[in-house]
Amino acid sequence: MIQKIAKKRNNRLAGGGLFLLLTLALLGTAGVPEAAAQILDRPVAIVRLTKTVNIGQREIRQQTELLERQLGRTLSRENREEVLEAQIGDVLIRQAAERAQIRVTDEEVQQAVQLQRQQLDRPVSESDFRRLVRDQMGMTWEAYLEELRTRLIQERFIMERARESFGTIPEPTAREIRQVYEENAQQFTNPAMARFEHLFFDLRNRDTAAQQAARRRAAEISRNIERGTTTFQAQMRASLDDTSFSGGDFGYLVRGDEEARRRLGRSFVETLLDLEEGDVSGVLESNVGLHIVRITDRRSPRLLQLDDPLLPGETMTVRDQIRGYILSQRQQDLFQDSIQTTLEELMEEAEIRRFPEHLDW
Repeated sequence: MIQKIAKKRNNRLAGGGLFLLLTLALLGTAGVPEAAAQILDRPVAIVRLTKTVNIGQREIRQQTELLERQLGRTLSRENREEVLEAQIGDVLIRQAAERAQIRVTDEEVQQAVQLQRQQLDRPVSESDFRRLVRDQMGMTWEAYLEELRTRLIQERFIMERARESFGTIPEPTAREIRQVYEENAQQFTNPAMARFEHLFFDLRNRDTAAQQAARRRAAEISRNIERGTTTFQAQMRASLDDTSFSGGDFGYLVRGDEEARRRLGRSFVETLLDLEEGDVSGVLESNVGLHIVRITDRRSPRLLQLDDPLLPGETMTVRDQIRGYILSQRQQDLFQDSIQTTLEELMEEAEIRRFPEHLDW
């Protein structure tokens, strides 16, 4: 819900030079080895804060072409100048962070890798993610990790410079929270969902004979429940002592949850969500095993009010989520302002020569 609101807001930044700086935040000079960028290449800028770096035409051209592929359009001469300024800023912040002896640990780098994987549109394995890095960013895995480490160091450098300012970010007012809610009320909805208990027969890591035995046992229990010779609740209690299956509360299954469909199987999810409250199913098969389910709660889609929990049983409300969203946006705005202020100060301190005529190719 909040992600859709943030996406609308971020689209308004797409025309500015700062957008290009942030777009390049995981590109930098990664696609061009430093030595190759400086040998037999026409300089577009020479930058020195603590050491001299030549930014070559080849490097800027490759970054421009990569951005053009990502954006699906040709960049103008003005856009090329923005790419150059972003690269100059990148060099300055790298050198300033190195001078300040900012460090990050290997664990922090791995946490950043996992965060980037989670931000993709779909779940991917580590091998698939490495393939994306290679194919879409044109980087080896080792170069990607090193570049990510550099970006984390740069972010920490900016954050430490703005530490006092981050402590003074004002809390969102009730009026601000309500305004965001009212402008985006249609985004705050709960989809259809069902909560269920289940008798579960795990088929994972079992040989054929064990799987067949589990299927026979599940079918037997289901028949007995249907005939009335036992009850679902009696079998839930029996599962405490019977090692052939387990019983328990699954929680809520939400319609449209792609992760649940991937993990359990589309057919299982859709069949379960078609059951009514109080229904006891026959034997249903998922990607992980066999289930006999009883629907304990069934909820239709509805709009959420400000003080409604995001999901049944959760403590976080719509109000809490909007408050966090507003604070996050203020932190992002402050971080971007800090980047701009830092760059202005570093550009005053550094020696920079630009050769704009070399932006023509």
